[in-house]
Amino acid sequence: MWISLSAGRTTGLSVPAIIGGWVRERITQPVTRHMARVARVAAVTVGTTLLLSANLVSAAGFEVGEKVFVPMFEPNPELDGYAEGFVEQVHDDGTLTLRINKVQTGKGKTLSGTCHPSGGTALSGAKIVSDDPEDLVVEQRLPVDEVMTYRRGSQLYLKRENLSIAYLKYLGSGMGMTPDRFDVAIRRAEEVGLPGMVAAMGIGKMQMESTQGRGFPVPASRALQKAAPMLDAVAAKLEAHPESVEAAARMLGGTTPEHRDDPLAAVVVRLHELLDEQLGELAQQSSDPREVSGYSADELLAIYTGWFRVITANDTRSFQNADVGYYRERAAKALDNGEWPALK
Repeated sequence: MWISLSAGRTTGLSVPAIIGGWVRERITQPVTRHMARVARVAAVTVGTTLLLSANLVSAAGFEVGEKVFVPMFEPNPELDGYAEGFVEQVHDDGTLTLRINKVQTGKGKTLSGTCHPSGGTALSGAKIVSDDPEDLVVEQRLPVDEVMTYRRGSQLYLKRENLSIAYLKYLGSGMGMTPDRFDVAIRRAEEVGLPGMVAAMGIGKMQMESTQGRGFPVPASRALQKAAPMLDAVAAKLEAHPESVEAAARMLGGTTPEHRDDPLAAVVVRLHELLDEQLGELAQQSSDPREVSGYSADELLAIYTGWFRVITANDTRSFQNADVGYYRERAAKALDNGEWPALK
């Protein structure tokens, strides 16, 4: 959704009410978490004096009247937003006064107000400059490190948007997600500094390649042939991302609603869905897993065990207060009894 603050005439609500709702909403959005983290790290590393000097140099690089881009980026680029405006003043303290006339909200977000405002966002405290419904404008003063040139910011946003498209395609049908497309997505995630998305797309590629489908659907009898080693490799990779594994475990355990705020957690949940569908397809062949064509009980147990390693980050985290050994033993008993084990 994009909002042009110079758009057509509004009826039914007063301009102050419209702008007030818009500003309140922007106050509540986590506008520049990434940029704020960068600023904090820089302050610790080089000290307050050097940081101020750097800001002065950067501020001098902007000119009055220049069009600029204010990023509102999130760990998941699907939720990215931004604001556009023009430089009104360049200050000696490394800040810029901007006139903002367009806001692009993150997908799924709204511009409704809230009774729980919070500071720390790029539009917090914005001043209403024009109450003309034909030319609504707000003014804001921001540190220069929260502002980009329009060309650089818009190009970065587009790169993140293209990454988001690949990510959502994999979470959906996965059709057309070839190894090359995953490689492009991984490279883009590296370029824009999203390690969680790098890992998410890397795991998506591993899963896709294991099915031997190259972006096209294949029957479960083929898709699961290389599932066990793939799952073991994924589990080893996830050891470095315990927070995402725990988030996925909460979603699968039903204690947290499913969401895509954490791309890696969402991919782990998607991996579970794919395995559940594929094993369900095998179960349609025979209600007794010991009689499924092409798979022995031991081979099926290896697939289940691989998944349990995934959801415990290679047995470094418990899943619903149990470890891999517990789930493996439970699955083995079910298979011995001619029953299909549960994945969770």
